[in-house]
Amino acid sequence: MFKLFNTLTRKEEEFRPIKDKKVGIYVCGPTVYGPDHIGHARTWIFFDWLRRFLLSKKYKVNFVQNITDVGHLLEDAETGEDKIEKEAKEKGKTPKEIANYFEEAYFTDLKKLNILKPDESPRATDHIKEIIDFIIVLIDKGYAYEKDGNVYFEVKKFPAYGKLSNRTVDELLAGARVKKDPLKKNPADFALWLKADESHLQKWPSPWGEGYPGWHIECSVMAAKYLGQPFDIHGSAIEHVFPHHENEIAQSAAFADKPLAKYFLHSGMLLIDGEKMSKSKGNYLTIKDILEKHDPDTVKIAFMVTGWRKPFNWEESAISEANKIREKLVRAKEEAQPIKTGFPTEIENALNNDFSVPQALAVILKNLIKLSRDDFKYIEDVFGLNLRSDFKLTKQQEKMVKDREEARKKGDFEESDRIRKELLKNGVIIEDTLTGTRILPKP
Repeated sequence: MFKLFNTLTRKEEEFRPIKDKKVGIYVCGPTVYGPDHIGHARTWIFFDWLRRFLLSKKYKVNFVQNITDVGHLLEDAETGEDKIEKEAKEKGKTPKEIANYFEEAYFTDLKKLNILKPDESPRATDHIKEIIDFIIVLIDKGYAYEKDGNVYFEVKKFPAYGKLSNRTVDELLAGARVKKDPLKKNPADFALWLKADESHLQKWPSPWGEGYPGWHIECSVMAAKYLGQPFDIHGSAIEHVFPHHENEIAQSAAFADKPLAKYFLHSGMLLIDGEKMSKSKGNYLTIKDILEKHDPDTVKIAFMVTGWRKPFNWEESAISEANKIREKLVRAKEEAQPIKTGFPTEIENALNNDFSVPQALAVILKNLIKLSRDDFKYIEDVFGLNLRSDFKLTKQQEKMVKDREEARKKGDFEESDRIRKELLKNGVIIEDTLTGTRILPKP
């Protein structure tokens, strides 16, 4: 039985897809106004693991991750400047140029992290017509209202509002950045469509005048288009529980008279040396920055040590320990034999338990010397690892290895042994096996 913690019900539930052996997953993607940070990486890596695990169980997975290229305002607010437009004005570029540049950077990050590319990567700007049609239905059904070119969702018309975050509307407002807006009937009402002033760079005609979509409506529209409604899994980081996913649930259910998704999964927050990551604090780490210093496998193994729902503290000691584990795994893989074992089943059992990656890692490390080549293939497939040694011989060491082989062929085992000992002093281990000579770094 595969169990996952569902934020919506606040309990672990047996995973049962809506359609047998078919799974639809929607994960909130990047707002393409700047480089993605290590917090994004943690979320995307977790959902990549989940996708890979489902594929290993022979599920057919349709994985959708959107591109937000309009409507995401600064501070995730309801009013103010669009993040992409702000970047465009500062750099003297068009919003499209900014969005295209950072979208390409996002896909580069995925590739470097060995994260499977989404099956669909829809852009918000390519779905303006669908967004407008969606809003028209909400207005016609009495869930939304227009005021001076803006359209808002009226939360009091949706009694279940607050179910995901398990709070009342008043509690949600107390903890949110909500400015008083005289156009709203209630401060909790959220924007579906925003009126664009003359200075706004991205705007489209609509029944309510020129404007642009709100951030939340984009995901509802694209998720339903590519996965249907309801679909199986909606995921992101814990920061998106409110307001983003709470608002998605309300507008989608109001639109279709059906739930948006069956399971809501949220990965834990990422901290830097115990503090929330922030540009103002100077502890903002991009994926590019991290991968210039650390192997992608080291980054993933660091995340494997902590449960997916718990906060992860990024600190050098944790990364150093992860690198040591990676080296152990690489060495064990190189020494693995072509035999059958039962360890993939033990790893799967750990993952069946609310996707307990730390438990799975413990199984791997406990049985390191027993694991076969097939076991390592399973481990690499599920966790997106590429366990290869980055160890390289110097030209002098390469010559020594070649000289040793020549000595062995001539039967000069005294010279062969002398060179082997000399290489060992230089940090190189030479092992002669039935399948050939193996060259390893000295631990």
